Amino acid sequence: MSRTETATCQDCGWTGPVEETEELRNVWDRVLPGDVMPAGQCPAEGCGGAAMLDREHPCMVDLRPEMEALMLDLNLLHRNIYSGRLRAPVGNYIKYFADCARKALEAGPAMQPVCTTCGGTGVRLDAWARWDTHWQRWELHEVCEATAICADCDIECAYSMKPVEEAT
Repeated sequence: MSRTETATCQDCGWTGPVEETEELRNVWDRVLPGDVMPAGQCPAEGCGGAAMLDREHPCMVDLRPEMEALMLDLNLLHRNIYSGRLRAPVGNYIKYFADCARKALEAGPAMQPVCTTCGGTGVRLDAWARWDTHWQRWELHEVCEATAICADCDIECAYSMKPVEEAT
């Protein structure tokens, strides 16, 4: 059984399914670059506040600290293997990395952004990238969530994260 995605209004405290929120009006006057995009506008009569996704939803789990720690540890393991100075058996490192990967996979279903106006999945964001001279490729540096545009309906939009539908 799938769990209903819920949101809570920052102004009046309304809580309910994301599908009940309205299109967020004047979004670019209300959301600054780097802010989290609201799920929509509060549907409570006379409120008009921003309804944010509830934190306990699996798509809101922030795995960046764990993933950053994993990358740093992999770099350390790589340096230690090639320098010949491992401090613990390699099996300990591999078990730790497997535990981190397991935690990331248990975070919930794969998610995708969905336009709150048309329901399309062609949501695009502006982003900054930097060139990595070592790997010879562009690396995503920062995403500017306040500039979402839907390629399906060709307008600036608000969006919500929804589980990717399994192919039948």
